[in-house]
Amino acid sequence: MKIKTDIILWTIIIIFLYWVSTINYLLFHSFVEIFSISIAFVVFTLTWNSKKYLKSNYLVLLGIAYLFIGILDLFHTLSYKGMNIFTDYDYYANQLWIATRFIESTTFLAAMTMIHRKSHVNISVCIVFYTILTGLILASVLIWRIFPVCFIDGIGLTAFKKISEYVISLILFVSLMILMANKADFSLRIYRYVYYSIVLTILSELAFTFYISNYGFSNLVGHFLKLISFYLIYKAIIQEGIQSPYELIFKDLMEKEAIILQQNKKLLDLSNKDRMTGLYNHEYIFEELGREIKRSLRYDNCLSVIMLDLDNFKEYNDKYGHLEGDKVLTDTAYIIRENISETDSAGRYGGEEFLIVLPQTDKEQGLVVAEKIRSSIESGLQNSAVTVSGGLASLEEVQSLT
Repeated sequence: MKIKTDIILWTIIIIFLYWVSTINYLLFHSFVEIFSISIAFVVFTLTWNSKKYLKSNYLVLLGIAYLFIGILDLFHTLSYKGMNIFTDYDYYANQLWIATRFIESTTFLAAMTMIHRKSHVNISVCIVFYTILTGLILASVLIWRIFPVCFIDGIGLTAFKKISEYVISLILFVSLMILMANKADFSLRIYRYVYYSIVLTILSELAFTFYISNYGFSNLVGHFLKLISFYLIYKAIIQEGIQSPYELIFKDLMEKEAIILQQNKKLLDLSNKDRMTGLYNHEYIFEELGREIKRSLRYDNCLSVIMLDLDNFKEYNDKYGHLEGDKVLTDTAYIIRENISETDSAGRYGGEEFLIVLPQTDKEQGLVVAEKIRSSIESGLQNSAVTVSGGLASLEEVQSLT
């Protein structure tokens, strides 16, 4: 659904920008560059604010570089022929374009060296480096005017401009090959974003090798491709810097919550259950009995309670030892659990005494359960010759007496 939304959005944007280009190419160029510059600045902003979440040094370096790429593209836009801001020379834009694309392509390549680097990129050093480099480029074009000429009116692109575009494309192609070789180091979505961004940037550069006029068709196509390539880098930073970390945070929180709930359940079981038999302890089964009595009285339900006591258990302990006595208790508890329903509750009331609470069970039903437990205990514990005595009380009888 998200992909379809992006496709629809970009279709609308491209149609709108193409329509603008048919009316005023300079306006089209300004719109495209402003969009690209805005994306570049947003990429840097996201990188800066999510740098502690970004695990990829590759994306960190790209994010920092795009601030300065955006700045140079801004000067490229302001110096474009027809803007009438830099009036002493009409072709600063072509020189600034080539210089900016060299920075962009070499940054893609340099970032590849950061893929397996364990230590984090020094952002301060990167900013200082790109600041100096950007300043030198602007000075060489606008002040010193030593940057090679890229366009001659009436002739078109100079050899330097064409060769530079091919060199830039080659650098990007090498970066693409290295990216493909290190595909396993990226998540699939981020890999695709970066891959297609580089491919579109290469196609954009090739498109810029064909135009004769700054207002030509191949120039238009090149700007479209550049705009989309910038957007894909933005998507990569968004995915890595914001979506994935927060997904990871919430996943960790949910996992920790599940662990806490599980530990709380274990603690609750430890506090409510008898360690030896696994049945509820005296305190809990007594509280459970009180709750079931209140519930039965409120809803006018029947309730039965069974009390069991192992006969002559002290003598058995004295004769066979406490280990054998403990085994009898655990076996008795197991038999009780096997003969009651999930809605019933059983607890170790005392040393060898067991209390069983049977909600919504009348006297006749309770006697059936009691006899079943008694016979199961005596047959199950036949080797130990242990017998059991017990009694049953029903809430309906208590009510009838009152």
